[in-house]
Amino acid sequence: MSGNTALTAIHDLYQAKARYCRTLDTKDWEEFATVLAADVRLDLSDGNPDIEAIVGRDNVIAAIRESVAGARTVHQVHLPEVEISGDEAQAIWPVQERVIWDNGTSLTAFGHYHDRWVRTDGHWALAESKLTHLIMDFG
Repeated sequence: MSGNTALTAIHDLYQAKARYCRTLDTKDWEEFATVLAADVRLDLSDGNPDIEAIVGRDNVIAAIRESVAGARTVHQVHLPEVEISGDEAQAIWPVQERVIWDNGTSLTAFGHYHDRWVRTDGHWALAESKLTHLIMDFG
């Protein structure tokens, strides 16, 4: 992959992850769906073997919608480690999450998204994501 092609691919991938965070936080589920592959796999187990991954775009959206119902959220990702191989990319994004539910409880967490993205017709879609936490502070 040439230098300009690689930079364009990385830029487009950054835009897709930013859109993922923005649409999740604004609860724009229709646009959120556009950054997910149809067979997306989301692992929120954080190392707990009793929690199964969520598979499929509709299932992922439903699970996330339910988890943030009655909450204000902010997901901020920082400079990732990215490897692109053709139309597939692996990325590790440092993430800071803030969630405040209507009942006053809150979560501030720091960790990493371990993502696999696929590109079809120039469009990046999240194919797999595993969220791990280093710090979780409940209030």
